[in-house]
Formats: sequence, C-alpha cells, structure tokens
Amino acid sequence: MSLRLKAPAKINLGLSILGRLANGYHQVKTIYTQISLFDLIEIDELKGEKIEIECDMKEMPTDEKNLVFQAVEELRKVGGVRKGVRIKLKKEIPIGSGLGGGSADAAGMLRGLNKFWKLGLSIEEMMEIAKKLGADVGYQLVGGVKLEIQGGEQAGEFEDLGKLPECFMVVGVPEIKISSQQAYARVDYSKTGKNDLGLLVKAIKSRNLRKIAGSLHNDFEEFGLEDYPEVKEIKELMMEEGALGSLMSGKGSGVFGVFESKKKAEAAEDKLRRICKNSYLVESYYLKGV
Repeated sequence: MSLRLKAPAKINLGLSILGRLANGYHQVKTIYTQISLFDLIEIDELKGEKIEIECDMKEMPTDEKNLVFQAVEELRKVGGVRKGVRIKLKKEIPIGSGLGGGSADAAGMLRGLNKFWKLGLSIEEMMEIAKKLGADVGYQLVGGVKLEIQGGEQAGEFEDLGKLPECFMVVGVPEIKISSQQAYARVDYSKTGKNDLGLLVKAIKSRNLRKIAGSLHNDFEEFGLEDYPEVKEIKELMMEEGALGSLMSGKGSGVFGVFESKKKAEAAEDKLRRICKNSYLVESYYLKGV
C-alpha cells in the first residue's frame, strides 16, 4: 500500500514583527495563502519501526533533523503506532526561500499518515502536533487565506479571510538562502510592527485585487532589500513587467509579484527566468477535505 500527496508552498501577503518574547521567540502577525507550487511525497509501508526518507535534493537531511522525520515520530506517539514507513520526497519548493517547503512537507505527512494509518485524528489534534514542529506547520495543515498571530497564546488560531480574487502570481527565488537566524539578527525593533495589516485585511475581504496588491507588507523586506541585491533586482523586474504589487515572502529569499493578467504574468516569468532559474507562474491554492 502506498499514498501520494502534494505539499503546497505558501507566501506571506503580510508580515508584521510585533516584538521579541521573553522566551526568545518572536511574536509575528502574518497573512498567508498557499500557492500552486508543490513538493511531492510518496508514503509506503516498511517492515519494523524504521523511518526511511529518500530525497532528490542531496542537501536535505534525511534523519531526525528533517521536519518530516519529526512529524512521523510525533504522530506515532500520539496515535500509539509502532510501524515503519518509507518516504520519498521530491522537492520543488526551494530551501531557504521563505516559501515554507519544510513546513508544507511536515503538514503533508500529518495529513497523509493520519489517512494512511487510519488514525482518525481531528484537525485540532493534528494542530497540537504541528505546534511542536514549527511556526508555519499549523497553517500549512489548514491552508486558505488566513491571518495568524504567531508566538504567545494565540499561535495556531486562524482568522479565515475568504478567497483571493482571481489573479496570477510570479515567484522568483534567487540562488541565496536566508535562515531565520540570519533574518532576525537584522531586525531593528524600532522599525517593525508599525503596520497592523488592517488595510490588507480589509482589501482581502472586499476582494479588491488592486488594493490587496497595494497593501502587501513584510517587515523583513527592508533588510532583505538592503542585504541582498538579488532580491531587489527580482522585485524591480516584477514591477517593471506590470505587477500590481510585489513582496519578499517571509524571511526571504523568494519574491512574488501579483498580476491581474495571465499574459503579463507569463511575460514576466519568461523574462525573470533569464536571471533566476527558480521562477514559477502560480495561482492561489486551496486544500480540499481539510
């Protein structure tokens, strides 16, 4: 018996760093949507209790450092399962891109193994596991256009903002990786948390694409544009090619542009590919059966 599933990337339409918590973590207000860029996961039974991970991206760890491995271990504890599993992971979401590939894979494993092992866990029960794995895993479990305040007691509580109006997005990921540690090391807390994302929330709820694109915000972007000229180059190209708005996603290094016209989006992606091999034309993606 085997199971195949797709794990979608995410982008942050809005991100405001509210501050640093006493435990060293950060409180972040963010708005996500998943997009049609996927890692592919294949799950097979394995005799015994071993967890085997095969990945086509050699730089990915395949031991307990991998979120997928951790997701399997946590799910086995909660479900009282003592089974082995072989996981084949085909990576399409670039590592260190701010597109949530690791979180997507972990969330995909929770959903997939819940079905594979017939555990019957609810979303709420899986969400408790997700909280132990990483900040974005909970969102990747539920998908949609959601607002969350990460860090503190409100983590894992989502406000559903509905669906985005029809649009096309071009995503470019330069050949640089930005870790969370690198990103937070550059944060100037006197400059962050000023945008409460209220205008963006209002624009999404009104389904006004131009206002949505004009209200995109990411506190990390100021430092990303300063430190990484490749990020700035991609953002500028998006706007030159007719994007209604463009933003670095999460901690970066991925940048997306929002287009009203598929023709303009295709032209932008074609031009972007000349300077950035990891270029994608995508749309918002909505999980089914969550």
